[in-house]
Amino acid sequence: MSLKIPVMKNILKSIFILSVSSLTLLFSCGGKEDPGTELDQINNWIYANMDFYYFWTDEIPSKPETNVDPEDFFESLLSSKDRFSFIYDDYEELINLLNGVSLESGFEFKLYLEEAGSSNVIMQLSYIKTESPADQLGMKRGDIIYQINGTQLTTENYQSLLSSLNSTYNLTYRRFNFETEEFDDQGSVSLTPVVFSENPFLLDSIYDFDGKKVGYLVYTFFSPGSNFIYDEQMDAIFSKFKSAGIQDFVLDLRFNSGGSETSVRNLTSLMVKNATSSDLVFKKTYNEQVEDVILDDPDLGEDFLNVHFLDKSENIGAQLSTGTVYVLTSSRSASASEVTINSLKPFMDVYVVGDTTVGKDVGSITINDEDSDINDWAIQPIVVKLVNNAGQDYPNGFYPDLVLEDNYLILRPLGDIEEPLLSGALAAIGVLTARVDIPKGEPIRQVYSSLDKKPWSGKFLLEENQILQE
Repeated sequence: MSLKIPVMKNILKSIFILSVSSLTLLFSCGGKEDPGTELDQINNWIYANMDFYYFWTDEIPSKPETNVDPEDFFESLLSSKDRFSFIYDDYEELINLLNGVSLESGFEFKLYLEEAGSSNVIMQLSYIKTESPADQLGMKRGDIIYQINGTQLTTENYQSLLSSLNSTYNLTYRRFNFETEEFDDQGSVSLTPVVFSENPFLLDSIYDFDGKKVGYLVYTFFSPGSNFIYDEQMDAIFSKFKSAGIQDFVLDLRFNSGGSETSVRNLTSLMVKNATSSDLVFKKTYNEQVEDVILDDPDLGEDFLNVHFLDKSENIGAQLSTGTVYVLTSSRSASASEVTINSLKPFMDVYVVGDTTVGKDVGSITINDEDSDINDWAIQPIVVKLVNNAGQDYPNGFYPDLVLEDNYLILRPLGDIEEPLLSGALAAIGVLTARVDIPKGEPIRQVYSSLDKKPWSGKFLLEENQILQE
């Protein structure tokens, strides 16, 4: 086939820093069939797009053998610096996943060793998604599952048992009783996964401490949503915060590993005092050949590389008593979450509570071959480097001002002012005389986290939603 490389024109204004929306950035590339096997055709398409868009294009090896598995071929092209590019074998499924739509029961979890030296594994629920099957059954954050379909989880069988969660299954679990300080058996429940669309706004609250009001938002992934429904919900939440007169704000990104550029821009525009469309949120740098195309295009040019704030009437920046935002993080806070922190820093103080973040200061796009009848693959290559208004990046992540982990056997509900990370932020604000002690016992050894399997995990989806071909 005669491969065509897309040219950057008429780029739609809506994007994903990798997190989830029907507007997920995708650079559509197509082509007519070439001689050779289907594998040759698919891999020639992969190579052509990587050679043009990939941030480290100068490190791509001379064209290797193409009559091989596309995943292996894609991996052979990646730079040793690249921790984040990936390939997916079903483009339509990927788009659904990026929009938060998947077959699931409605909870995220971590697996831990039950105790040191044991092969038994426990599943701890990190959070429950509103109106999901798990929510409707009354399951809660901190519940401990120790059996799936009547079988004890172990280091040897947990992977096979997790694969059974795609159809009806039984969970046997315990729940911590904060009055008796013991775990109570809850018996077994049966769950049937459904096609579920997760709302990224898990919780928003306003606390009143003797007249000083604090806003709190748990945001699980960055997505504008179909027709910008989630960004509009974000505006409504901040409008509520503003009307209530909050004087401090806590943003909980501990579960947030990535998402859309559009939503990062919207969120930062709601927090920075006096933010205007003339102020730079962050700057994008592409490889030389892509950047030349952008700069030579009168419809794009330098402005395309610079992302500016939006003028938002719901902005709370002027109300924040010390000009500080308090951000809760974990070792899985990445990409869009980190772009948000980095973009705020030149304009306001950011006090981080939790764990060191991942350190992903690059962005990706989704590319599919929509004109092909044989190619269902999508690639998600890193194409851009990101810096803030001051030219700062964050390859090593953000180290917290207050180090606290979220990996204890006992978890308090999100929004509970005795929950350690929130308590730490409230103590830093000064509305609690001292932060609440961490739970009893040592941190437990983690084996696995469901958040790592999210398609937006560690991804920043760019606003370039579509590029037309020559």
